[in-house]
Amino acid sequence: MENKLCVLIDFENVAAGTEKEGLGKFDIRPVMRRLKDKGRILVARTYGDWGRFAKFKQKFLEQGITMVEMTSYRGQDKNRADIALVVDAMELAFTRPYIDTFVLLSGDSDFTPAVKRLKELDRRVIGMGTRGSTSRLLVESCDEFIFYESLLKTGPTNRGRRSASRDDDSDNGENVETAKARALSRDEAFELLSETIAGILREDPGEVLAGLVKQSMLRKEPAFDETEYGYTGFARFLEAGRDKGLVRLAKDNRSGGYRVDLPGGDGGDDSSDDSSDSDDDRRDRRPSRGRRQQRAEEALPEPEHEEADLPVLEGRAAELEAVLTQMGHHPLTHFIRHTVMHEFVDHVTERERRKKRNTLMYVYGDIARRCRKTDPLVPSHQVKQVIHTLKSAGELLHASGSPVRSQNAHFIIEKDAEELLVSLRRYYIHSMLEHGEDLSDSAALSQLLWGDAEHAVEVEELVAWVQHERTLAAEAQDDDDESTGDDESTGDDESTGDDDSTGDDDSTGDDDSSSDDGSFNADGSYWEE
Repeated sequence: MENKLCVLIDFENVAAGTEKEGLGKFDIRPVMRRLKDKGRILVARTYGDWGRFAKFKQKFLEQGITMVEMTSYRGQDKNRADIALVVDAMELAFTRPYIDTFVLLSGDSDFTPAVKRLKELDRRVIGMGTRGSTSRLLVESCDEFIFYESLLKTGPTNRGRRSASRDDDSDNGENVETAKARALSRDEAFELLSETIAGILREDPGEVLAGLVKQSMLRKEPAFDETEYGYTGFARFLEAGRDKGLVRLAKDNRSGGYRVDLPGGDGGDDSSDDSSDSDDDRRDRRPSRGRRQQRAEEALPEPEHEEADLPVLEGRAAELEAVLTQMGHHPLTHFIRHTVMHEFVDHVTERERRKKRNTLMYVYGDIARRCRKTDPLVPSHQVKQVIHTLKSAGELLHASGSPVRSQNAHFIIEKDAEELLVSLRRYYIHSMLEHGEDLSDSAALSQLLWGDAEHAVEVEELVAWVQHERTLAAEAQDDDDESTGDDESTGDDESTGDDDSTGDDDSTGDDDSSSDDGSFNADGSYWEE
C-alpha cells in the first residue's frame, strides 16, 4: 500500500539555510520529486511572508503547494510561522487519519516536541533540512532525515532536461501556463523511468512490479502517457527501455507482467525476444490498409499480453475458488482487483469532479479501456467481473445511500480504492459463509484472496468480523419475527374478546335480524314498535 504524505515547509528557515551555506536559491523541485518516490502527497503547505519571497511563488505553484501567508508586522513575527505549522500538523493528524507520514522541512529544534507527538500518534515523521542549519536534536527525533545537499548531488539528472528547459519560464508568471503544457520528449520519458526506478529501489531494494513504477512516474509527471511515443502499453515502453540498457526486466509469474530493476541488479532478464520493437516499427512493416481498420488493429492488445494466466490453486483454495465462480464472483487475483479498483476510483472521482454522472452501462467500457494501458493489462471481461462483484456487495450507491440495482442508474461511491478492496474481500467471505462453507482453513483463504499464505492472520480477523456481522443480523431478524408474532397474537385476542362480548350481550340473534330490518334509529338507539 502506498504511503500518504503531508508536507509542511518552514520556508524562511530552509531558504535562509541554503543561502547561508552557499547552496544558492532554494529549489523545491528536487525535494518534491524525492518525496514522490516515497508515496502520494495529499497535503503540501509552505509558510512565510510571500511579499518578501515573491520570487519563489511560481515554483511553489508549479508543484501544487499551498502558500500560507504569514505577513510580517513591524518585525514582530518571530515563531508565528512555526506555531501555525505545528497547529496545522496537529489538526491534520486528528482530522485526516489516512495521512500516515508527515514531512517537515526545517532545521529548527523548536519542532522536536511536535515531531515526538506525531510519533506518539503512530505517524511516521521525515525531516529535511541543510546540514549546517539543522539541529542534531531534530535529526535524532525523526524517523528519517534527508539533507538537502544530498538532493543537489543528483539534482541535474533527477530534475531532467524538461525542468531545466523551463527555468526561465517559471520566473515569469505570463509563461507558466505554456511551461505546464509542454510534454515530455521521448528521451525525457526514459530519463523519468530511470529516475523513478532508482527512487523506488532507494526506499525498497529489490525488483518492483511494473505497475508500481508507472504509478510513481505519474505522481511525478501526471501527463505522462506512453502512447504518445508509439507504444500501446507500458510493457512495450519498458521493453524499449530495456533495449536502451536503462532497465532489466523479469517475468512475474503471479501477475503475468514484468518486474523491473536497474542494470546491474540481481534480477534476471528472461524476457529477451523480438517483441521489443516499438509499435511505430511494427506499423512500418504492415501492409497498407484502411485508416479505420489500421487504427482498430493498433487498439487491440498484443496477443502475448491479451490475458495473464490466472494462478492454478490447489486443495481447499481451489474448492473455494470454484464455489465463488459458480456464484458469479470469481475472485481473480489480488493484483487484478487492485488494478481495476484503483482505475475505477480514479475514473469515477474524475467524472464527479467534472460534474458528470456515472452509470454502470458506460463505466464497464471506460474502465476496460483504462486497464488496457496498465501492466499487465486486464481483459475487459475480468474488469466487468470485479465491478459486478462490487455492485453485488452494495458499494455503488444512489444519492439517497441505497445500493443501485440497474445498469442505467446513476451511482456514487463513498470509499477510496483500498476500502473498496476490503469490501470485496468481505463480500467473498460473506458469500462463502452463506453457501455453508467451512472457512477454518486460513492458509487456503489467504492463498485465494492474496495469492500467498502470508495473510493468514488478516483472514482470521476478516472471517471473525463477517461472522459477527451475520450473528448480529440474525439476532435482529429474530427480534423482528418475535415482535411480529406478538402483534398477531394480540390482534387475535382482541378479536376473540369482541366475539365473547357479543356472545354475552343480551342482544340475541333476533336482535341481529331486527338490526337488519332497520330496528335501530340513526343515532344508534333501539326503536320499539
